[in-house]
Amino acid sequence: MTTCSATGKEWYLDAARRFDKKEFLDPLAAHRDELKGLHVNTHIPQVIAAARYYELTGDHRYRDISEYFWDEVVSERSYCTGGTSNGESWNTDPGKLSTELSTNTTECCCAYNMMKLTRHLFGWTADPRLMDYYERALFNHRLGTINPEDGTMMYYLPLASGYWKTFGKPYDSLWCCTGTGSEEYAKLADAIYFHDNDSLYVNLFVASQLEWPEKGLRVRQETRFPEQQGTKLTLSANKPVQMAIRLRIPYWARGGSVKINGEVLPVFSSPSSYLNLNRVWRSGDTIELSLPMDLHIDPMPDDQTIQAVLYGPLVLAGRFEPVSKEMTYGDSEPKATNQRKVPAIATDANRPTAWVEPDPKQPLTFRAVGQSESFPIVPLYKVIHERYAVYWNTKKEAS
Repeated sequence: MTTCSATGKEWYLDAARRFDKKEFLDPLAAHRDELKGLHVNTHIPQVIAAARYYELTGDHRYRDISEYFWDEVVSERSYCTGGTSNGESWNTDPGKLSTELSTNTTECCCAYNMMKLTRHLFGWTADPRLMDYYERALFNHRLGTINPEDGTMMYYLPLASGYWKTFGKPYDSLWCCTGTGSEEYAKLADAIYFHDNDSLYVNLFVASQLEWPEKGLRVRQETRFPEQQGTKLTLSANKPVQMAIRLRIPYWARGGSVKINGEVLPVFSSPSSYLNLNRVWRSGDTIELSLPMDLHIDPMPDDQTIQAVLYGPLVLAGRFEPVSKEMTYGDSEPKATNQRKVPAIATDANRPTAWVEPDPKQPLTFRAVGQSESFPIVPLYKVIHERYAVYWNTKKEAS
């Protein structure tokens, strides 16, 4: 017998199922992408509901719906930031994104709800790919969409080149993304750690402290990630405890190492996996994880010449001139007529990131070299009051 988790009454759950939108859920159950033309953020929550229905009932149809939807949106309908939607909708067939760059790409509510769905799915499988996506959405979409000066929030994160971030007016704007932004920033700790009966999953590299009373265990994570390319965990235990600590090795990891109590282990793990450290842990034990980052590209699935550049998990943006205060606040997206011309990038197809050169004096700062225009390149979340570009039109370097 299954019941509503809030009331314990079965008939509430039966009533909820009567509201299933069959024309949306049935194709997903059959593994068909019929998302074109749908309003994105009225449908992601329906899949979150399906995920919760599976958790309450064990009905695998709803699990199939949730997992297929997640896979399809992440692999075929999401941009380099992890965000999805253009003008609040999915306007194209799967994988057709190169024509979908505008001032109103990637509504913030959609990223929020995809992260929420991801947390449900991870609880079922502990699949590291889910946390690879979660990290991408967290650092590249959620961070940088709140103005650090006054807490105002964004509706869209524009990905068309030459525009800027628009924040709501402090007292005159209240968008749906204002509410989800407030909630998401209150949930930044939600997915750092997960656990089952005998394992602790370290998913995100964020300075934090965990208390696990049932195990008599406390974990302090110290890191300046992403400025620091790794993290350190220090354990405190009421008594020695046998358990596994599973460290996520991200998709972007190019090698790495781990130390326990200062000694390098002769093992590591492949990208998009967990490094399983199973032993008896005692107070004072330390784990140091090193994860070197490098530059890599993320091209559009339907046009390989339109590319974003990433450094480790971070989407990089060319940063141009500042915009006025009047442009910073106002409508939910910039006016399409006020675009800055952004240079095309000359690059070698065999060395697609060679035009991005790191600044040896500043962490996470780069510069365009060998181009018609030189400009700084920084993580997208660090751009607040300037015009920027994330996707670049590239052509083969002239011989």
